[in-house]
Amino acid sequence: MARILRAWSIFAVLAAVLLGIPAEVAAAEIDLEDQVYGGLYSSEFFAAEDLEALGIASSALGRVTFGGTFHHVGENDYVGGGTWSNTRELLDEVWRAAATPFANVVVDGASAAAIASGEYDDAIEAWASHVEQYLDIDDGLPQRRVIIAPLQEANGTWVSHGCDPASFKTAYRKFVDIFRDRGIDETRVRWAFAPNGWTPPGCGEIADYYPGDSYVDVLAFSAYNFGSCFPGSSWTPVSWSVDGPISELTAINPVKPIVVAQIAAPRSCERVEMGGLGEDRGTGGDQASWVKELFDYLRAKENVAGFIWFNVKKVEPGNDSEVLMDWRIWDTASWVSPGWKDGLPGVLYRWPLSDWFRPGPLTIGLERGTPPCSKVVCDSVGYFDSEGQWWLWDGVSAEASQDAFSFGDPGDIAFMGDWDGDGVATPGLYRRSDGFVYLRNSNTPGVADITFFLGNSGDLPLVGDFDGDGKDTVSIYRPSQGKVYVINELGLRGGGLGAAQPPFIFGNPGDTPFVGDFDGDGIDTVGMYRASTGFAYFRDSLTDGAADYSVLLGEPGDTILAGDWDGDGDDTVAVYRPSTRRVYMYLENTATAADYSRYVGTLPIATTWGRVAAERAAWASRWPEQHSKLAIWAN
Repeated sequence: MARILRAWSIFAVLAAVLLGIPAEVAAAEIDLEDQVYGGLYSSEFFAAEDLEALGIASSALGRVTFGGTFHHVGENDYVGGGTWSNTRELLDEVWRAAATPFANVVVDGASAAAIASGEYDDAIEAWASHVEQYLDIDDGLPQRRVIIAPLQEANGTWVSHGCDPASFKTAYRKFVDIFRDRGIDETRVRWAFAPNGWTPPGCGEIADYYPGDSYVDVLAFSAYNFGSCFPGSSWTPVSWSVDGPISELTAINPVKPIVVAQIAAPRSCERVEMGGLGEDRGTGGDQASWVKELFDYLRAKENVAGFIWFNVKKVEPGNDSEVLMDWRIWDTASWVSPGWKDGLPGVLYRWPLSDWFRPGPLTIGLERGTPPCSKVVCDSVGYFDSEGQWWLWDGVSAEASQDAFSFGDPGDIAFMGDWDGDGVATPGLYRRSDGFVYLRNSNTPGVADITFFLGNSGDLPLVGDFDGDGKDTVSIYRPSQGKVYVINELGLRGGGLGAAQPPFIFGNPGDTPFVGDFDGDGIDTVGMYRASTGFAYFRDSLTDGAADYSVLLGEPGDTILAGDWDGDGDDTVAVYRPSTRRVYMYLENTATAADYSRYVGTLPIATTWGRVAAERAAWASRWPEQHSKLAIWAN
């Protein structure tokens, strides 16, 4: 008979929209394999006949996946009733150059509040119609697609729509909603949130501007190294330019792809004087070395999917005079930066970029490592949400299907167990308001099949097969005493629990108990996790005493879980990490790197065992599909 286990753990609140999408919709996942996609902006068109002159298709420069473009919603106004479309033609020139447009769009001179008010809805609608013209071109090339970044760099005073996060979020959503109302879906258009990498004082933080997961597919930012071209500025390393915004964006959502939407370091700069150029200011550094460093640096960032180089020579306003900045890494004279050439082996090229435009949320790195389950019965993941809904995955990997049903009330403590010994784990609940446990013998909605009183106020249910008879029972952990009371029979209907074995003490006050068969002998025992240090303590018998062994797992503050992730007959630990929103699974109870990790979603609140211990639980058990699941529940 397949062994079934349960585990208690620290709890963190989960919303019903844990993944933000219906269970039946799979994410469109990007697999980069330690590489990034490259891209370019150009001050010239990407017309197919000019590709060699621009260097985009040259062997020296290599092809680029993204072609950056800039737009304003009124750019087609003067066309009148003709057939010409500036928007359509510019986007199509990028597509015919075998690149995917990354289109930045603004409403010239408009504040975020004015856009949010609806004043420019008609202009946005008109611009959307021109994008639709581009998408509908049928000339034998692959179906056209585009990534759009509305109102870029809004987190500062350098744009008319800047430094107003509340209005910006509404204005950004207007662009997305108008396109969606026209029936233009995610298989044609993806949406990028593209702030500046630096937010000035008084304008908040990048997170304040985020329009929400349902409106954003790609996280992006701008980052420039201005060198010594302006008084008070100096040459900066790549890390100085990109580390901060990458960290901020990853904290917003750790699985959305990040694109450095604008980036450059100067090749040269000269002060502009009336009637001509002034002195050469020097850049203060080596552009070629900086470009090579950029390639290597971004490849090492697991969520960074690409970058778009600002390959333009233009006048930049300064604090004492205007400066002619040459940001280019190639020019029409066929010069290509050696830094770009050196970095090419780490750059991917793909056109069309089909995996970015599959149905479903766009994600990167949902899983790390190979899913460990190669046998019939393995533990996996699931959760109980704040509305009393159960979500059960049928496997460890992100491709696993998901079932959902309702049982219980918001605020109940959830767990799983095989109450009748039929080999199938089913739900259980502890309701603090009345002190009763409610058990159900099927994974379906309905009323409880078994009810009984748990114990004292503040007791916590521990679920496991503590005598090896193939049935799970509900035992008790009493935090006020630090004692575990093992009970090998379920309570009588409407009555109380039966007699407990002599209690035992294991661990320190504040430790988190978890349950598993750690030595594979068919009997569950209790472990303890000390979140303050990250240590897990294991004991292979239900008796007082010191830990048989301990291991350092992950980081302080992680949530402990336990399950048989590879189906080998013994249970090993996993941790949930709020900062990355991943479960990290270990196939041995040793202090090594996790063998596999999976993203499980956003946890708005993460707390500790001691504050409201009855609100935190996690379990692992086997479903009818012969798969087991670890579940994180919520109240």
